[in-house]
Amino acid sequence: MAQKRYVRKKKKKRLLGCFLWLVLLGLAAGLVVFLILRLTRNPAEAAPDPLWDGSWYADELGRIDDDEALVKGMETFERKTGVRPYLTLLDGVAPDALNDFVEEQYEALFGSADHLLVVYDEWGDDTYFLLGRTGRGSAMTEADVAAVLSCLEAAYADPAYRSYAEAFGAGFAQGAEETSVRGNFGGVGLLLALGILLAVLSVVLILFLRKRARDAARRDWEDS
Repeated sequence: MAQKRYVRKKKKKRLLGCFLWLVLLGLAAGLVVFLILRLTRNPAEAAPDPLWDGSWYADELGRIDDDEALVKGMETFERKTGVRPYLTLLDGVAPDALNDFVEEQYEALFGSADHLLVVYDEWGDDTYFLLGRTGRGSAMTEADVAAVLSCLEAAYADPAYRSYAEAFGAGFAQGAEETSVRGNFGGVGLLLALGILLAVLSVVLILFLRKRARDAARRDWEDS
């Protein structure tokens, strides 16, 4: 009888060890899933801007008739870079007043949040100005903003785009590819890799514990 009680006690210890390992693996897996969901959350939902009214552009020129292509390109830009763009089309604001206008509109729209404001100003019949402004602590550099403006200018001059909405939408979509910033995909990729590694280690651990339990059970049977 004494030997049987001793064997049962060993089995309980082994089961307790397996249970603790599974609990730890479950907690680690839960943490990975939580971080993935947190990183893939829509930026607007994760950090809402109380000043933003949900619009993507302001059109004083009246050139945007159908904004589907424009908004689609701007959504692509936000998804790929993690930075929300906003476009303002102005009619004849004096060049020496443009910088002040950009500063004031950015503060009114976004406050201290990190976004990209692009201002297009038609001056006369054949002249326009294109300016960009990001948040003070933005991940986008001046070179990134210049690359986006360059893509917008190229699309604006491309006769293949028959409307302002199509041209600027395509410009934003292409600008997302030319910047050095990316949304959360790098972090998500790392977490997915960690998740896969965790799953593989879990399988290996379970197989190892099962083998050790079988070996221990065989030794107990041989000793009894």
